[in-house]
Amino acid sequence: MKHRMILLWAYLALFGTLHAQEPASGAPLLAPVFADHMVLQRGKPLQIYGRAGTGETVRVVFLGKTKETRATQEGTWKVEFTAQKAGGPHVLTVSGKTGEVVLNDVMIGDVWLCSGQSNMDFPLKAAQTGPEELRKGSFNANIRLLKYGPAVPWGDVAWDSTALATVNRFGFFQGEWKTADAASVGAFSAVGYYFGQKIAAETNVPVGLIQVAVGGSPTESWIDRQLLAQDGRFTGLLSNWPHSQQVMPWPRERAERNTGSKHFEAQQHPFKPGYSFAAGIAPLTSFPIAGVIWYQGESNVHDIPLHEALFETLVKSWRQHWGHVLPFYYAQLSGIERPNWPEFRDSQRQMLARIPHAGMAVSYDVGDSLDVHPVRKQEVGERLALLALQGHYHKRIVASGPVVQKATLRDGAIWLDFQSAQKLTTASNAALTGFELMTRSGKRLPAQAVIEGGRVRIAVPTGELVERVLYAYQPFTRANLQNEAGLPASTFSILVNYFFK
Repeated sequence: MKHRMILLWAYLALFGTLHAQEPASGAPLLAPVFADHMVLQRGKPLQIYGRAGTGETVRVVFLGKTKETRATQEGTWKVEFTAQKAGGPHVLTVSGKTGEVVLNDVMIGDVWLCSGQSNMDFPLKAAQTGPEELRKGSFNANIRLLKYGPAVPWGDVAWDSTALATVNRFGFFQGEWKTADAASVGAFSAVGYYFGQKIAAETNVPVGLIQVAVGGSPTESWIDRQLLAQDGRFTGLLSNWPHSQQVMPWPRERAERNTGSKHFEAQQHPFKPGYSFAAGIAPLTSFPIAGVIWYQGESNVHDIPLHEALFETLVKSWRQHWGHVLPFYYAQLSGIERPNWPEFRDSQRQMLARIPHAGMAVSYDVGDSLDVHPVRKQEVGERLALLALQGHYHKRIVASGPVVQKATLRDGAIWLDFQSAQKLTTASNAALTGFELMTRSGKRLPAQAVIEGGRVRIAVPTGELVERVLYAYQPFTRANLQNEAGLPASTFSILVNYFFK
């Protein structure tokens, strides 16, 4: 019951703080996701929903068809139109006994949710290529943007009583649909924009991008709290999260700074387990989408096994709430001089084998050794788009870098075999670098690797018993193996098979 009330408060808070369209007095309210310039998902039943007076008749006119329904006792209503092909612009009208709402410039196409933490929130205007992109001003009219940002002061600030109350009402997010222009594009996620730009160019259909990202947010904040509570692995996250050792210190410190108390268990916060799901994701789960792109993990890198459990739970949970197996494409963490990052990147790679209909974009080669927010975002967004174009749109393209398959020791050398590469090469045709050997005693040795006959060959030092090959296993790495499409190989660790004659 408590969980259902939390989600209901989140739903009502969004209606109270996000005005999709100011109606005539007393007219039915649409959910905030419905507004001028929006994109509705093609190929799926179109669900239109909102609020009205209890028992009030609501009439929705769209594409020459009319649907009527009555608002429930709780004051909610929903109608459904049959799935449609891409196109537009269209007009959608919602009316009741005292007024109507008219939405203009409504498109039908593909809607992608762009979520995660600060590297997804990172705006185009701050990216390396952003100023030139904005200067050119050649924005695709098929791209529509909905950025849900904080409705309260955000960052290293203390909230006043109004902000605290807003967050407690699950009113943290606010935003509205916009067409693509210098202002809307410049403020939008750089990764999300470059993803959508490539999808729109390749498919020639309207693309709606919904950004729901919170800088610093841990994975657990994006998962249905009820689901977390059912899994014993997450008990420590829920029992006393402000002081839980399962939560990284930085999110806890920021939450304490925002709320102004060391004893804020009762106060809501975007980093609190389940909050960003309830406030930002749950209100969207009745709105059909094509899929998800995700860039997050920096706030969970301290506990890799816990993150694996959380991330797999997140993907499963979102798919359950939307009612189908959403394509889920995520960015691997970049390169930076911080502990655990190679192991975390390798963990992200290995999760691909356990999460169906998913893909991972490698980004260590565009990282920054000192900055957790690297400015090269175009490559990340476009690599995520390649994954979607191949996996969701079934384009016959190369979408990922070389994928290691096996490592075999034979005649004093280790041979590495790869998939997703007709040709192995290096960036700028430089000497191959980034490989290490790990012995059975745990010693790490630099490796001299060369590309030979479509494989990588590594000579084994005399007398060393090698157990593993590591690649791109420095926190910040200059590893440079790629395929003919210029896409880099992922960080990996692989056991060596011994070949005996």
